[in-house]
Amino acid sequence: MNEKSVRPGGSHRPPPPELSEYPFASHYYPRPDGLELHYVDEGAGPPVVLIHGNPTWSFFYRRLIARLTPAYRCLAPDHLGMGLSSRPTATEYGFRLVDRARDFGLLMDHWQLSTPVHLIVHDWGGPIALAWAGENPDRVASITLLNTGLRFPSCYRLPFRLALFKYLALLGDWLVAQSCNYFARGTAAFGSVKGLTAAVRHGFLAPYAQAKDRLALARFIEDIPLTTTHPSFECLRQIDCNFTIALSHKPLALLWGLQDFVFNRQIFFDWCERLPQAQTLILPEAGHYLLEDEPERAFAFVENFLGGLT
Repeated sequence: MNEKSVRPGGSHRPPPPELSEYPFASHYYPRPDGLELHYVDEGAGPPVVLIHGNPTWSFFYRRLIARLTPAYRCLAPDHLGMGLSSRPTATEYGFRLVDRARDFGLLMDHWQLSTPVHLIVHDWGGPIALAWAGENPDRVASITLLNTGLRFPSCYRLPFRLALFKYLALLGDWLVAQSCNYFARGTAAFGSVKGLTAAVRHGFLAPYAQAKDRLALARFIEDIPLTTTHPSFECLRQIDCNFTIALSHKPLALLWGLQDFVFNRQIFFDWCERLPQAQTLILPEAGHYLLEDEPERAFAFVENFLGGLT
């Protein structure tokens, strides 16, 4: 590990793993405090920004990036504590939705994009990117929603496996971060209906091989705001409100894996009700990792949607 990879306080930047399916150059944005956000910057043309959730990283979009780069500039960051970005300690970073949204705004300013962006968001990448989008609607060309949400219907219940991590704090933290990497391993096992190859599974898990690299995964789960007293509830509510006011008239697409056990049919039907004008592709046999289960249909849908706008 080189000198630049380690900072006082314990944070570090993980070295890039050798992954044949992730052939991208690494770029880094240094925040004012020195923590570094890693991102992919490939291709040329209208900008497409792809935002991942938990416990994935920009690897999730690798094949979509390759598909789009002949016609678009693709930018895909890794959240702090995830992928190839710095690993802040609990005293260096807040790990809340408001912190993630602020990071995304810093990146968007850093990139200095001269034209409005096409956002593609998955899982908690949705609230993170849409927080910025709701405050900067003139900088948004379109939004593609992949199994994500801004609110939970009243009938929604957190899946047992995820609730275990969230509500049994000590046990959840041990399972996710300190011990066996159960959350990332479990999501790799259950997130895809058709199953992942050994190489792809390794790619999803590679940045989280050591316990010190998994703090952000546990904190992401703890930050799911299901009750009004949760510290991030008001932030998510405001993002949702801003979306309705400033973004719901934008060109929108819904791309949904119907077998997702977290962002499930209840959340999808809620999106359909509030966004009847959105172009929609349902993938009945795809799960949370929908780009792994039905890549060709998903990629063609995104290409056709973006191609109709540019």
